[in-house]
Amino acid sequence: MPAQRVPPIAPRIPQQTTVHGTARVDDYHWLRDKESKDVISHLKSENAYTAAMMKPSLPLQKNLYREMLKRIKETDVDVPYREGGYYYYSRTKKGRQYRIFCRKAGSVEAPESVILDANEMAKGHKFFSLGLLDVSPDGNLLAFSSDVTGFREYTLQVKDLRDGSLLPERIEKIRSAAWSVDNRTLFYVREDSAKRAHRLYRHRLGDMSDELIYEEEDTRFSISISLSRSLEWLFLTSHSATTSEVRYFPAAKPESAPKLLLARQQDHEYYVDHGQGRFYIVTNDRGRNFRLVSAPVGNPAVENWEERIAHRDGVMLEGVDIFARHLVVH
Repeated sequence: MPAQRVPPIAPRIPQQTTVHGTARVDDYHWLRDKESKDVISHLKSENAYTAAMMKPSLPLQKNLYREMLKRIKETDVDVPYREGGYYYYSRTKKGRQYRIFCRKAGSVEAPESVILDANEMAKGHKFFSLGLLDVSPDGNLLAFSSDVTGFREYTLQVKDLRDGSLLPERIEKIRSAAWSVDNRTLFYVREDSAKRAHRLYRHRLGDMSDELIYEEEDTRFSISISLSRSLEWLFLTSHSATTSEVRYFPAAKPESAPKLLLARQQDHEYYVDHGQGRFYIVTNDRGRNFRLVSAPVGNPAVENWEERIAHRDGVMLEGVDIFARHLVVH
């Protein structure tokens, strides 16, 4: 039987805060301080208790692990996809914990070029996680983010894929990012202390005097930035659990101010992409299962929406991928 049977109990230390006029008491607020000696001591006690209670099952744990490995293809390659002049894919290698991200120029038969090896990046860290991976439109630069803390605190860096060097950029607490088609302007979203993505910045490579473009002040909403598949438009999306709002500006003019497509309305969700010279909008304005409409770029107001796929009670429209001559709907 385990030597330790009594679990450690976290002390209750009430702390009252008032939010929007409502007083709330959190007995375990003190556990938020990850640098506190008391917090670290308590977590060590929790780990010791877990190890003691699980010790009798160690042989079974090892057997289960070996059995799971037998059912996993440890050395494997994803199907390549073409973007610009390259075919991109990732692969895994037996005995390595993380993926290796690669590309080939012009053909799937071309020599492999490793753009990022997460196994090498993880060396020396107790924890490692990759966040975003976004290659610039000209294929020369890779914006990527990583977390070595385990607290989902991602840091943005930029790698020159021509020589493998890292640029000086190092931006903390990143949630999303997107390139402008000038290949030197990068837009990124940062999060606040509550991990809410709330601010969009414009960053020019080599210049750290970044400009705040937009701040989401409604705490129910988070924001994200994305580049359209057509590479023509950047979309800033504000979203809560039930409502969304999109702003847009041309990817070739990174100095432009984002324009509002449709003001947020409670319980109306809509999401936008661009292709074939029009905006395509997935919207739930006619029902919870969404429908697909398109709109002219010059005036995408609701009265100019043209329905492409009607709302259906029995089918959920989850999204759409826009190509030059066709659409793929999910």
